[in-house]
Amino acid sequence: MSASSTLPQPGPRALSRLAIFLAVLGPGLVVMLADTDVGSVITAAQSGAQWGYQLLSLQLVLIPILYVVQELTVRLGIFTGKGHGELIRETFGARWAWVSVAGLAVASVGAIITEFSGVAGVGALFGVPRGWSLGLAAIFLLAVVWTGSYRRVERIAIALGLFELVFVWVAFRAPIDGAQVLQGLGHVPVQHPAYWYLVAANIGAVIMPWMVFYQQSAVADKGLKPEQYTAARWDTAVG
Repeated sequence: MSASSTLPQPGPRALSRLAIFLAVLGPGLVVMLADTDVGSVITAAQSGAQWGYQLLSLQLVLIPILYVVQELTVRLGIFTGKGHGELIRETFGARWAWVSVAGLAVASVGAIITEFSGVAGVGALFGVPRGWSLGLAAIFLLAVVWTGSYRRVERIAIALGLFELVFVWVAFRAPIDGAQVLQGLGHVPVQHPAYWYLVAANIGAVIMPWMVFYQQSAVADKGLKPEQYTAARWDTAVG
């Protein structure tokens, strides 16, 4: 008897679940990968440099909150088949739809400025002139948006986002003192205004308007069905 014949083979039901998950995979993973942007990285670095592990408890609180917010967008997108802005317009009227879109526009412009400042900074580290680095980044983004289908854009975003696995490697390589972690979790310096400044910055870096709009629209555009809801939730959780 061969070794392979003694191994348990996945049943049709398991393969079917895997196929459904792979078909649904995308919106949740993309939005979570994109959330780790320049602003988030700088905020996290400043938090660690100034307060050590004392903001770690906030991150543990924000993780389930972020999941609940994004899971709600999945639910709305699947069971209504509509994007966030369209659903606001139909439910609350055009005025509130414009208010939400205006807020989204302001937040998106700020995010884009932050991203391009990060591109310029990385380019400067390698001696690339600012004009070249910003120009190439802009051309790449426009090319992806204008020439690619949603599925292609999603695949490119996931491929680029996989570079974030470097953070996991760095985290495991970094020396971590368990006693300091426990001390930081138990000590919250609420008397310092600078601490609350970074609390607000971390909350803003984790939950952003474009994430809500994007994931709900992406779920609706993919045409996900109610029977795929569980797989879509796992997509968000994995992200």
